[in-house]
Amino acid sequence: GRATGTTVNDVMLSAVAGALTRYLRERGDNEVDEVIWMIPVSVQAVEPGVPKELGNHFALVALRMPLGIDSVPARLKEMHHRMDRIKNSDEAILTFGIQRTIAQAPQKIAVGLTNFFADKAVGVLTNVPGPRTAMSLAGSRVDGVLGWAPCSGDQPMTVCIFSYNGRVSVGFGTDKTLIPDVMRLSELFDEEFKSMYAEVLGRPLGSQ
Repeated sequence: GRATGTTVNDVMLSAVAGALTRYLRERGDNEVDEVIWMIPVSVQAVEPGVPKELGNHFALVALRMPLGIDSVPARLKEMHHRMDRIKNSDEAILTFGIQRTIAQAPQKIAVGLTNFFADKAVGVLTNVPGPRTAMSLAGSRVDGVLGWAPCSGDQPMTVCIFSYNGRVSVGFGTDKTLIPDVMRLSELFDEEFKSMYAEVLGRPLGSQ
């Protein structure tokens, strides 16, 4: 990220894009040039009197993830541009207001509208910053955390990027009927990240 003037989030999303591109090409699909994800964007609490440390206020905003960009610097630049557009727009707060309105509607209407919007995307992609130092649970050290983002409607896939104690894990959740070989996605993500590292920094991952 520092080498390209982008964020850790830009790097991880670009690695996901590269892995999906590889996955589609292995199956003979060279035509898809983007997929739409719903990504959570934090917004300020709207309820009066709620302490800042309580609650989790976010809106799901559409990210058009570019696929098929083989140049790593070009892909990072495009991902950074698209994420900046979302961050600098009012889309998140507007979507949050729509979500609150839907939640207050009668159940059948709320479910129908939720599925209508959910089906516009392939799934939910979330990047969660976890604790920066090691934690313990019931006296045992937590070695790592792996998460899966929730989905709704007919979304076939979710991706959860979770950082913990200086490491990042990526959890892929898929509809087995549509994507039966989810472990291949994991392998391709690993290959793509190593390829990105080598192209940007000029040396293999793990070398000095």
